[in-house]
Amino acid sequence: MEKQSYKKITPLRYVYHVSYAFCREGIEKNGLLAAYSNINKSYCVFSHNAGYPSMRWYPFCFDDSFYWKAAAKFDSREYEFMYFMMKYGYDFWQIDTRKIDNEWFIDKYGMQDFYDGISYPFLIVTFDSIPRKAIRRFNFHETPKVLKREGVAHVEGYFRAA
Repeated sequence: MEKQSYKKITPLRYVYHVSYAFCREGIEKNGLLAAYSNINKSYCVFSHNAGYPSMRWYPFCFDDSFYWKAAAKFDSREYEFMYFMMKYGYDFWQIDTRKIDNEWFIDKYGMQDFYDGISYPFLIVTFDSIPRKAIRRFNFHETPKVLKREGVAHVEGYFRAA
């Protein structure tokens, strides 16, 4: 892997990594460890440089076992997406990029496959592991959470800290 062939970027403060739920215990203990990628020919951690997950986020976009045809009908794609993420057990890890010194690059292979022609870096990669102190797990909740304090109400959405 030659870093020079990757375009370096400054990511959003919070980026997201998606993993399978069976990896949760190891991630909670060790953080996100860079794994070898045959495509990138290096050890790396892939992330999403966007605030809200969608069907295009790895890894479920590649899963053979993912049941793409919904048996249940939903009023919106958001509800359908939440249902599948809870049913098939995906974890979303929020990475606070201000808590680490990692360099971030555009994932040129992912961007080419999913966002050909779009210049915004939705898919990014770092070639270093991410320590536990910089991540927290997010998940989908069936109902929004309403916080009321001193005459002010705040509604937290479906996608929030686990």
